[in-house]
Amino acid sequence: MKKLVSLLFLFLFLGSSFTHHSWNGNQPLELSTQPLMLDVKIEHPQSASSNDGVLFLNVSGGTAPYTIQVISTFSPSQVYKSERVELKNLGVGNYTIMVQDAEKHVLQKIIELTPMQ
Repeated sequence: MKKLVSLLFLFLFLGSSFTHHSWNGNQPLELSTQPLMLDVKIEHPQSASSNDGVLFLNVSGGTAPYTIQVISTFSPSQVYKSERVELKNLGVGNYTIMVQDAEKHVLQKIIELTPMQ
């Protein structure tokens, strides 16, 4: 009965995403998390000289809270404490996106904005 109550507690308060390994009293129940992921939607600048590009960043998986750092050679590094970020007024160039979750897992992507013309 204690095992059933423990499993019910884990399910209700820690979430329903867990992996069960045979419970023999000596092995703890192991929780599984989804891998840290970054979804990027891009609106490229209209021309090589315009600053009308947009990046939509959406972090999922891992363990919240998330930290997103945006690095480019065109502007100072920016840090966001969010799972969704919209970056506006971007020009042509490379942008390095670094995401870190609460468990210190890190994901990095380099996004290249090119002119639409």
